[in-house]
Amino acid sequence: MKPLNIIILVVLAVFIVGLGLNFSQSASIYTDFSNAKTTDKQVHIVGKWVNREQSQYHPERDLFQFYLQDTTQHVELINYYEPKPTNFENAEKVVVVGAYKPEGFVAEKIVMKCPSKFEATDLKQNESTDL
Repeated sequence: MKPLNIIILVVLAVFIVGLGLNFSQSASIYTDFSNAKTTDKQVHIVGKWVNREQSQYHPERDLFQFYLQDTTQHVELINYYEPKPTNFENAEKVVVVGAYKPEGFVAEKIVMKCPSKFEATDLKQNESTDL
């Protein structure tokens, strides 16, 4: 094998290993609040918005705070340094992506699962009303 081919293969191998290490460090996991407290990595937590009346938006700090109940029924205050997402009130479930900081759980991203706009209907009932 030519020396140039060996150098190219070594460089390619180093690049692939580096890419794999970078990806494994940046990948976040789905968990609950209890496990999220034990890691310094970014995590995904699935839950539902609770205590809605206690949610607040502080425009001077651009901070939206709300309570999320995870799948183990643990409730935690979420700090999101952005305005409240559009249609947040309609979300069936909420996924917060973030980590624990000194001020509590800080979400960097909020993903909402909204109710489906397509609901199952009875076709026979629809057919009779269409006649």
